[in-house]
Parts: sequence; C-alpha cells; structure tokens
Amino acid sequence: MKAASYYARTEKGAAEVAQRSQAIPARARSLLLMIDGKSTGAQLIEKLAAFPNSGELLQLLETEGYIGPVDGAASGAAPAPAPAPMPAAAGAMPATPQAASPGTGSGAGVGAAKRFMIRSLHEVFGPDADSLTGKVELAQTPEDLRKLAERHRELMASMGSRRKADAYWQGIEEMLPAP
Repeated sequence: MKAASYYARTEKGAAEVAQRSQAIPARARSLLLMIDGKSTGAQLIEKLAAFPNSGELLQLLETEGYIGPVDGAASGAAPAPAPAPMPAAAGAMPATPQAASPGTGSGAGVGAAKRFMIRSLHEVFGPDADSLTGKVELAQTPEDLRKLAERHRELMASMGSRRKADAYWQGIEEMLPAP
C-alpha cells in the first residue's frame, strides 16, 4: 500500500459489499466498508489502527483486488482531512470527528456521521457489527442515520453497555442534531 495514494473500492470490492459473498474474512470486510476513496494509504492505516491486523488486512484487500489506488485529482475528490485519532483507552468510544459539520445536514456531515457510527459499532460489537454497518452504509439522509443510531443505542444499552450507548448517542447528537 502506497502511503500517498488514495484508495477506493474496485468493482470487485463494491460487489463484495453489496453481495456479502464471504470470500474474505469478516474483519477484512469490515475494513472494506470503510474504504471511501478519500483517504490515502497513510490515513487508512492511521484511521484503522485500532483494528487488529489492519495493515495485513488492507494488504490482503489490495492484493486480492478489492481496493486499489486512485488518482484523487482525476476523480474530482478533494483529499479528506486527516481523521481524528482513535482513543488509546480500551473500551472507550471513538472521538467525534473534527470534520463533522453539526446541524448542516451536508454530505460531509452525513459522511462523518457514517464513519463515526461504523467505528463505534465495530468498537462495541467487533466482527458482529457487519450486519449493522451495512445498513449505515446504505443510509442517505441524516434522518435515516438518526433512526439507525437510536436502534444501535437501544441495542448497546440492552447488552449492558449503557455508558457506551450514551457516549455513542452524544456523538450522534453533535453530528446530526435533531431537526
């Protein structure tokens, strides 16, 4: 993986996300869901450092043709700002990304909220989060994301993770305030 190149899902990667063929390990699929075409190899490694073996899994995704480098200028996408660092404490919820634009409902706000939700779900549920993160990826509006987030909060609380559920909801409130 080249540190300065931007990485996006290939057609094969997009098909894996859509069809869940289970041709790759669950953890690799979780990382595949977070590939957005707006992060460099270095940013991906930093953003996904909390995942066990993330470097090897990213290399697997690239080697197997699920992700590949793209020219950011050719795609018209401006480089994304560096993601907020993940907390060092085990069991802590991810920090709210600095790139979020609370209350704007803009595409950047929705994208930041999706990334926050996916990281948080993986933090709490591990590889079992895949069934939840797929729905997050498909959500189009802030309202859709808030509905999903409310369900996620209830699920976390029902599993005895009230503090994590509250931290998750606080992050959602900051990025996607109620209309």
